[in-house]
Amino acid sequence: MTKAASLYQFFSSFGMPAYTATSVPDDVTFPYLTYELITSAWGGEPVGLTVNLWFYTTSEAVPNAKAEELSEAISLGGKIIPCDGGYIWLKRGTPWCQSLSDETSPTIKRRYINVTAEYLTKN
Repeated sequence: MTKAASLYQFFSSFGMPAYTATSVPDDVTFPYLTYELITSAWGGEPVGLTVNLWFYTTSEAVPNAKAEELSEAISLGGKIIPCDGGYIWLKRGTPWCQSLSDETSPTIKRRYINVTAEYLTKN
């Protein structure tokens, strides 16, 4: 599985559609997740991936719970996912999660999450 496919599979495992930040459809419906697709290889520095969780709700509990679910999946030691030629080691970035509001509507809630990826791959 390619690096891109491995990341997509991981980010799609949280019960909501996942899109790379550059491929969100115009007719997207809430909730959904976006992530940056940035790759590297063995010997490269760890890269920062921004993940955004998007919700249409008046509740803070729902977005907070989903951010916590992602945090638990990555865990304190990180999450290693397989890909062609090796592995991707995902770790919680700093700061982990920021709560943001949307200018267009107070019922659009976003969680801005920092994830670090270390590519343990040949190329």
